[in-house]
Amino acid sequence: MKKELTQRQKDTLARHSEHHTAKHMSVMKTMMKQGKTFGESHKAAMKKVGK
Repeated sequence: MKKELTQRQKDTLARHSEHHTAKHMSVMKTMMKQGKTFGESHKAAMKKVGK
């Protein structure tokens, strides 16, 4: 189920992107569109691609 991110999610990801790579952010966006929370997505992205 791919859904678009809410404005709040977009704003949070924008702030988060100051500290992480484009690859990390891409993994997070994809997971959040699949319904994962910010925290779940971040933890998985750190494990998969690191910072």
